[in-house]
Amino acid sequence: MGCGACAATCPNHAVRLIDILDSGIRPIVDAQKCRQCGQCVLICPGVRIVHQAFDRKTIPQLRQSWGPILEVWEGYATDPEIRFKGSSGGVATALALYCLEREQVSGVLHVGTRSEAPLRNVAVFSRTREELLARTGSRYSPAAPCEKFEWIQEAAHPSVFIGKPCDVVAVRKLQAVNSPREKKVSLAISIFCAGMPATRGTHDLLKVLGVKPEQVEEVRYRGCGWPGATTVRLKGADGRTRRMTYAESWGNILCNCTQFRCRLCPDSTGEFADISCGDPWYREIQPGEDGWSLVLVRTERGRDILHSAMNADSVKLERVDPGTVPRSQEALLRRRRHLWGRLLMMQMMRIPIPHYAGFSLFSNWLDLSFVEKLRSTGGTLRRILFRGWLRPLSRTIREDGSLQANHADHASRSLSG
Repeated sequence: MGCGACAATCPNHAVRLIDILDSGIRPIVDAQKCRQCGQCVLICPGVRIVHQAFDRKTIPQLRQSWGPILEVWEGYATDPEIRFKGSSGGVATALALYCLEREQVSGVLHVGTRSEAPLRNVAVFSRTREELLARTGSRYSPAAPCEKFEWIQEAAHPSVFIGKPCDVVAVRKLQAVNSPREKKVSLAISIFCAGMPATRGTHDLLKVLGVKPEQVEEVRYRGCGWPGATTVRLKGADGRTRRMTYAESWGNILCNCTQFRCRLCPDSTGEFADISCGDPWYREIQPGEDGWSLVLVRTERGRDILHSAMNADSVKLERVDPGTVPRSQEALLRRRRHLWGRLLMMQMMRIPIPHYAGFSLFSNWLDLSFVEKLRSTGGTLRRILFRGWLRPLSRTIREDGSLQANHADHASRSLSG
């Protein structure tokens, strides 16, 4: 999945991460250092994700498809610059800043870009408003924030973590295997996720814009407006830019390059986080409209922080009906409902699948129409037979991060569409 938790937890430093152009970030194990302790597999969110029983206080009509939710809010950061630069209403950044200024946290572990390689992401530990602002906006390319979980462990005070749903699951697992870590995460914020595109997606995007990778100074996938355009700034004194609408970049290019494992994920909205943030897509966005965030409170800790941030005027939110969630994220709900049929067919064909518990996947699948049920099973069978899923992925990696065999490339795209 490319979260990086395996590299962070290995006691022998036997795991390193490599970004495979067509597949995403993958762990490479040094056989001479590895002692086969199994720690990396134990904390891997790609292998196993298990929900405990939900608190009775959670909203009943949302549990089956959206996990534990105590409250649903909609709003934005009161800081106009944060709201403008954020992917939607800037609430995730505003809450992180509130914790830095009011909750005495050491920092925020999240994702930024590499200054020397603007197409690549890197884990960062922000301690100031300026650092947070420099790293706003979505990053639709591989990111492994958990790789640097040691920064949270070594910090003098608890810290904030911001990541994708799978990243948050990994953090919870890292906390579970070592009790002192449990108190080191003051707040876990998840962004909604429809899948993480491999780096190939960004290269395809640049090709459409007529830009070579070595010409790029900065890439912003969205933000600076809602939802914001995809903007590529070129190197040079004039700082020329190339633009593409968010609908074009995500809908026509990036979504076709999402990682294979992302298509088998049951959690698109951060069910293990304290607070989850995404877009209220039910709104018809007007030209020039300022951003809005859909905010899901999932734990008592998340509720305490959110209400405190509202009282401090860091965010302006209004309580909304629980039905706002499925109306805002219809595509994520559809994926959740199809998942049980996909996994069933893969299992029948003896293809390894992840272990999930507590996600009500069968109940979600039953909510599909008969035709959609056939699509979730028959479509998966067709892909298994015609796209080579019965063959194992290649393990041969070139120095440039590409795979020697083509199978991994088409497997990474195989569930697209």
